[in-house]
Amino acid sequence: MTAQPDPQVVNIHGPIISSSDLDRHLALFQALGMEEVGRISRSADETTALWGTTGQALREITLETPGFPFGVRLLRFDPGSDVQIRQPSRGSDCDALKVIDFYAPDLDVARDRIEAAGFRFKSEVAEYDTAEGRFREMHLWGPDGVVCALISGDPAFYESFATVRDRIVSEPQSISGPVQDHGATLQFFETVFGLKVIHRYGLDDDSFRDLVGTDNAIKLRAWNVGITTTEPYFGIIDYGMVAGSQTSLIDIAAPPARGLLGATLRVRDAKVIADRAGTQPVSTYVPGFGDVLVATCPAPNGGWYQAVQI
Repeated sequence: MTAQPDPQVVNIHGPIISSSDLDRHLALFQALGMEEVGRISRSADETTALWGTTGQALREITLETPGFPFGVRLLRFDPGSDVQIRQPSRGSDCDALKVIDFYAPDLDVARDRIEAAGFRFKSEVAEYDTAEGRFREMHLWGPDGVVCALISGDPAFYESFATVRDRIVSEPQSISGPVQDHGATLQFFETVFGLKVIHRYGLDDDSFRDLVGTDNAIKLRAWNVGITTTEPYFGIIDYGMVAGSQTSLIDIAAPPARGLLGATLRVRDAKVIADRAGTQPVSTYVPGFGDVLVATCPAPNGGWYQAVQI
C-alpha cells in the first residue's frame, strides 16, 4: 500500500533512542538482528546545535538491519538526564513516543532468542482480531523505558507490511505513540514531511488493554503515515480513553531525557524541511550516513524527528 509522498522524503530509517547505557541498548538491538555501522563523539557545542541541549556532550551509535537502509540510532548525552520519559506503571500516558514494532514470523521463537540475550517480555500476550486478520503481540520494556513489540500474523498480510520477513524479526516496522490530538500530529507530518496516511485500523480488545497496562477501557484507533507499508512508518495512536484519564508527557519528551526520543528520515533537501518546521539545518557527520545536512523537527506527538539529507 503506497501513498503519493512528498518527493523530499526518501525513506524512514528508524527510531532514535536517548540511552543511559549504550552497551545495554546495543545488546538489545543486536538481539533484534541489527549490526553497528558507526559511532561518533560530539562536543557540547555540536550537541546544542543538533538537539538544543545545554552543556551536554554526546556519544552516538548507528545500527542497521544487515542489507537494508533501516535501523536505529542510539544517543548517550553526557552528563545524562535523571528524567525517563516513560514508566512501565503508566503504559497509557500520551504525547510521547512509546513503541518500536517488529514483525516476528514465529513469535515464540523470537521471544526465546531475545530473552536468551538477557531481556524479558511482559507475561501478558495480546491476541486480537482486526478486519485484516488475527494477531498476537508481546511487549518488552527495555532499558530507559523503550518498548519493543513483537507482532505475528498471517504471513500473506506481512508481504505488504514488512520488508524483512525471513529472519527472527523484521526491520523496525513502526515507531508509534499514543496522542490526545491525532489531528495535530497528522497535520505536522503532512506539512513538514509531506507524509500522509497509508493505513488505518481499530482495536477493541481486553487482552490488548492488559498489554498496555491500564484498567481503563481502550477503544484504539490508529493512523500510520509514511511512504509505503512495506518500509518503516510512523504510528499515531488514539486509545479512545475517557477525557482526563491519560497523563501527557509532552513537557518531558525532549532531549536529553531518556527513552524513545524520535526517528530519522532520509530526505533530498534538509533545508526545505527545516524551513517548513521553522528550524535551522546543521552540517555534521552522522554515523552510517556520512557528512550531511540535518534538520531537527519537534512534533506535537512529543517525538523529535531528524531529516538527514542524502
